[in-house]
Amino acid sequence: MSFENLLRPGYINRMHMRNRIIVGPMEKSMAGPDGSLNERYIAYARRRAMGGAALIQLESTYVSPEGRGNPYQVGCHGDHVIPALRRMAREIQAHGAKLAMELHHGGRQASITSHHRRPIAPSAIPSTFMDPGTVPRRMTEVDIRRVIADFARAAERCLAAGVDMIHLHGAHGYLLGQFLSPQSNRRTDGYGGSLANRARFPLEVLAAVRHVVGPGYPIGYRISAAEYVEGGLEADESARFAVILADAGIDLIDVAGGTYESMSKIFQGPEAPKGGFVAEAAAIRRAVGDRVPVSVAQRMNDPVFADRVMEREGFEYVTLARAFHADPDYVHKLTEGRADRILPCIACNTCANLTVARTPAGCAANPASTYELSRDSYRPAPERVRVMVVGGGVAGMHAARFLALRGHDVLLCEATERLGGQLHYVRGALPDYGNLVDWLALELDELGVRIRTGYRVGIPEVSEADPDAVVVATGAQGGYLWAGTQDPTVPIFDVLSALERPPAEWEPDVAMIGGDFAACLVAQHLRRSGVRVHIIEPGASLAKDGAFTGLLVEMELEADEGVTIHREATAESITGAGVVFQSLGKKGRLDVGSVVIGGRRPASELPDELRRAGLRAGIYTIGDAVRPRDLYAAGQEAADVAERIDLDGRARVLRATPASPTTPG
Repeated sequence: MSFENLLRPGYINRMHMRNRIIVGPMEKSMAGPDGSLNERYIAYARRRAMGGAALIQLESTYVSPEGRGNPYQVGCHGDHVIPALRRMAREIQAHGAKLAMELHHGGRQASITSHHRRPIAPSAIPSTFMDPGTVPRRMTEVDIRRVIADFARAAERCLAAGVDMIHLHGAHGYLLGQFLSPQSNRRTDGYGGSLANRARFPLEVLAAVRHVVGPGYPIGYRISAAEYVEGGLEADESARFAVILADAGIDLIDVAGGTYESMSKIFQGPEAPKGGFVAEAAAIRRAVGDRVPVSVAQRMNDPVFADRVMEREGFEYVTLARAFHADPDYVHKLTEGRADRILPCIACNTCANLTVARTPAGCAANPASTYELSRDSYRPAPERVRVMVVGGGVAGMHAARFLALRGHDVLLCEATERLGGQLHYVRGALPDYGNLVDWLALELDELGVRIRTGYRVGIPEVSEADPDAVVVATGAQGGYLWAGTQDPTVPIFDVLSALERPPAEWEPDVAMIGGDFAACLVAQHLRRSGVRVHIIEPGASLAKDGAFTGLLVEMELEADEGVTIHREATAESITGAGVVFQSLGKKGRLDVGSVVIGGRRPASELPDELRRAGLRAGIYTIGDAVRPRDLYAAGQEAADVAERIDLDGRARVLRATPASPTTPG
């Protein structure tokens, strides 16, 4: 496939684009505490420019201190940010890409823990998601004039730094969107009421920025075409606003959706269909006609799907954020006819988890993402060693790949007949996860890694192979099955075997004992199969081990009428009549046809056995074989173990090198 719609050049205003693919904005918690860029962030963006991106938007960039949402968010609120921003622009432009800054003010969704100020907003309506209970201050005319001036001054700094384009962030429930939305704007003055009045503030911001940059400089606007909250912005009104933007001279409309109160729409997971906002963007495209180009975001990373959608709906651009986070060479692989070698984003939202935790936002699919200064280039190791990797799950496959990239002789052993480990079970419910396994398998084949499936490793096998190092990546298995009173006629599954059971075989009601993140993902899968799920969770909340993504999963399960959650509860017995449980001292019974036991545990005691055997090989344990966690931990530890084996090899070289003779004093 030629991907003509994605790869043909174009223009936004007078700015030339070498293709139609925009790197979308994505907060990464990588800026300095003062909002300025650093070498790590510059290296990250430079790598995407080297990979063929046409236009790189960094992230929502605050123009006022009280509009900040994260203490490590990029800012454009003071002249001190200009030098590093200028360096960023030059680095990106040197590799043929353009730089856009997405100017932003969080309004009621700004974080008081980041800026220590009371938020401001069109109306005194709090966000129910960000710092709940904090009531923002209603903006006065003075506030409005000041914030408009802040946007204009930020635009001046962008020009001074050589930035190619400015994007106004009117999506995701931030301040521009708050004025536009009838849900968050209850004003009765000239900034509230009718659509024309609610549009006044964003239009005044656009006019102020246009006055700074001039008519030939490109300005884009990102809009949440639908907010998915009661009383919020709907697609038909967004289309009318898009026409107003076109009349006002906007140069690009980038269509997204959702607010913090509908967060799962912003961060759609692997269970969501492709092209989350295509229908809304198509309505906007029809409304504006050929007057202004339209781009669409959200789960557009499949290039075949994206190219066909562009052809069908007439979109001039597509916006990909997580896709470039996973694979900086996305465009080059398309132009080289290697679309099958694009490292897939699996929509796991690890990047969001880390950002919300105010930690640099790495990637579960690509352990080198955000580590471009240390992991992106691979030089031959000082000593080529023989490494046996035990376990063909994601941790083992990543480790084998990193070790092979360093020139080591790698043998990957997997006890079953297939690679993928736990993802073999998951891929039926979440196919995106299986795409990562397929990609890693292709990489290992190209790198010449020897693979033995159906091969269970113990002390004799390691002794026979006599490797220099053994990496144990045997993963995890399901939690311990029920040991209490039990009717053997009631089927009991762990979280992995539950994913293998065909949907048609499930009974109408299933009990889930334990509400950890993996168990909640299985509960979602069962709901998609039409099963009613009863979750018995000892704690007060679900999916706590899933971080921010776990919160989104909990919110979805809470809103699902087919899910009943029993908190602070434990199962007491399983009988032919169902599951007897207690909550806060009171007993209840669930009439269910099957039971799923949550939790996971390490799948092997091999590391301890190898160490007790006294083998000469260095023993390294990674991933869920240490303790069950997530794909991000698996990838990071795989990258780390390759570096550790390199360091250990270097130490052996140094020990074997004769000492230099000393010169007599």
